[in-house]
Amino acid sequence: MNRNFKNILQKLITTFKKRVPDFLPLKAVSSASLWEGFRMGGYKGEARVRLTLCALFFLTFISEAQDVHFSQYYFSPLSLNPANTGNYKGDYRFFGNYRSQWRDISKAYNTYSAGGDVNFYPSNLNFSGGLIFISDKSGGNLNVSKIMPSLAFHHKLGEFNMSYGVQPGYVMKSIDFYSHSFPEQLNWSTGKFDNTLTNSETNVIQRSNYFDLNAGIVSSRRFGKIEPEIGIAIFHINKPKETFVSGNNHLQIRQAYNIGLNYYLNDKIILKGYSLYGYTTKASDWVSGVNVEYVLSKSTFFTNSVFGGFMWRSGFNRNPDAGIATIGMNYSHYTIGFSYDITFSGLKTAVDYKGAFELALIYRARNSRLGKKIIPCERY
Repeated sequence: MNRNFKNILQKLITTFKKRVPDFLPLKAVSSASLWEGFRMGGYKGEARVRLTLCALFFLTFISEAQDVHFSQYYFSPLSLNPANTGNYKGDYRFFGNYRSQWRDISKAYNTYSAGGDVNFYPSNLNFSGGLIFISDKSGGNLNVSKIMPSLAFHHKLGEFNMSYGVQPGYVMKSIDFYSHSFPEQLNWSTGKFDNTLTNSETNVIQRSNYFDLNAGIVSSRRFGKIEPEIGIAIFHINKPKETFVSGNNHLQIRQAYNIGLNYYLNDKIILKGYSLYGYTTKASDWVSGVNVEYVLSKSTFFTNSVFGGFMWRSGFNRNPDAGIATIGMNYSHYTIGFSYDITFSGLKTAVDYKGAFELALIYRARNSRLGKKIIPCERY
């Protein structure tokens, strides 16, 4: 049992050391010394704090970078790009997402998001306002909460639909040290750890709160049967300070580039391609795939349809991470999507190839704004 755990730990440490964040300096630690420290309980002071924090963040940074993510990212528009605020046909919209990752691990990763946006037209200009709440609880009692309002402006530039968005917000991160045991908390009378005893850690904090700023741009246009959309988003523009130990670590800017492509094969079948590439200082992520949508019926405002497909998550500088099966439907005002991640990374042995389950739900109100119609008439 110990030998198997040591081998898994060695593989994970090798991957992790390439992607460890600046506020968790573990570059000089080998898997052998790390294992010995865990086995003997011999880490002291700041080194032990860093290893405790590494245990909290470990699987999170192997799977992705520092931000919350969804496999069905196209169903979480405001976390994908602030310019997606109001970027739809309708008066207002509500949406929610749920992700449960690696449930076979004793402390699963659970992510929730909920929000909405609305279009308004002062002086006949198209502005949009939105708000998204995000809650993420990672294994090891790391909690992240985000409150992110957004504002966007939409207009036509020639034949192109252009959207520009900005998203200021507040992020709250916390760690519950009382849910963990430190060597000084060993009660020699009972032979058990007692987390009500002092842990002797004086230079660590349990909360890290900061202001964050994101911005983005989206452009789309239809060319006959083809309708492409391109988005560029920049996150952490202000490089906020984030640390749980004494230090001056700042989040680096994360760039996200996404491409969507609708191909209207005929009146019944639509091929929808998706691709998202994200990059930050120490990590990159690439998700791509295709959904096939079959139209059941159409009305003046809505299309009823079912869809299914497959996506792949990987990185240019790392091994494949997961395959993603997707299925869902559009009915009247509603869109519902399901996805399941099949793990192919180095963690596949520990989780038996099982990954994450996601559920997405969107409600769109119909567009009550009158559009321009061209009515042909005979000439006399």
